[in-house]
Amino acid sequence: MSRGGAIQMIAPIGWVFLDLHHQDRFTIRWRRGEPVAYVLDGKRVGDHAMTGVLGKIAVAPAGWTDLVEIQNLGRRWLGQLPRR
Repeated sequence: MSRGGAIQMIAPIGWVFLDLHHQDRFTIRWRRGEPVAYVLDGKRVGDHAMTGVLGKIAVAPAGWTDLVEIQNLGRRWLGQLPRR
């Protein structure tokens, strides 16, 4: 709690886990108001740490993005990666 009794509000965060062929696993994390979603290695749903960021995806900072939109962002980002 901050001075004066005001409670600091933290913007909601959405996490989406993408499992591709049981080899490539990524978590896409986005906090409302941030201009980028973060691509994290592995299953990191609920993880607030900023270690292991593989990439960033530009996101419109206004409004809320639902989990389906975050998932679609992640899939488009993954589709741009070079094929192994």
